[in-house]
Amino acid sequence: MLASAASGALFFLFTPTMAKPGDLVTVRLGGTPASFTPAKRLKPYGRPIRVYLVPNRLAAAIRSRFDQRLQFVGQIVPDKRVRGLLSFRVPPLDTDDYAVAAWCPGCAATSSGRKFFRLPVDEDVAPRYRPFMLLHIELPSPKESCPVTIPRVGSSGRFTYGNGLLSTTLPPDGIVVPARREPDGSLFWKPGWLPRGIRGELTVRGERIDAPSPPMRVLAVRWGYSSDGQGSWATASTFPSEGCWRISGRVGDISLSYIVKVVAPS
Repeated sequence: MLASAASGALFFLFTPTMAKPGDLVTVRLGGTPASFTPAKRLKPYGRPIRVYLVPNRLAAAIRSRFDQRLQFVGQIVPDKRVRGLLSFRVPPLDTDDYAVAAWCPGCAATSSGRKFFRLPVDEDVAPRYRPFMLLHIELPSPKESCPVTIPRVGSSGRFTYGNGLLSTTLPPDGIVVPARREPDGSLFWKPGWLPRGIRGELTVRGERIDAPSPPMRVLAVRWGYSSDGQGSWATASTFPSEGCWRISGRVGDISLSYIVKVVAPS
């Protein structure tokens, strides 16, 4: 059903093909016209396709959608004619050229049961499509100015950042002032994580990207329920220092990353 003339398999095209973290990028199935919009979709719709970014130089080595080198960015729901697209905010990944990997349950019937596809772009890809199959991400130098992730105001009035299946609440300016300083000098913070339709164990890590530093320490991951019955995680954590920090959470194959500037409380 999802065969294409580009490579004989599932493939995707980016618009634009160069971006910085936070920019809006659209990725579409290879058979989807550039003029296509969600309003033009025809029923019945297919099963959602999960879309991930992976450095093109590593793509050929990926074997599973659970590989931690994959960054989930969202889902495409193909229509009756196998057309579909996804618009997403570019996550704060390192500067590199990124290809697509995809988990496509609806492809199993026509690909001998295969559901996971990693799509490295090399000389075997048709020249007609090759320029649009990679997304070049340029991460601004964190040593010059921390490229913080700016959230958006959600329906609840909170400043949230997410990818549809996993989200978090962030300060509107991307600057975190931890609640307190611990006796050892580290800075305490407890970010939350809200899942949507996914289950599993949450793992969280944090790395300072503007200077050498030990990693963020996760003290505890606790699951709880809000007054409206919505479940979420709270991750009690400590930063060993101020600075520019990239935080990443993962539940199975669903990942979410963002950058904050940590400033010690006065």
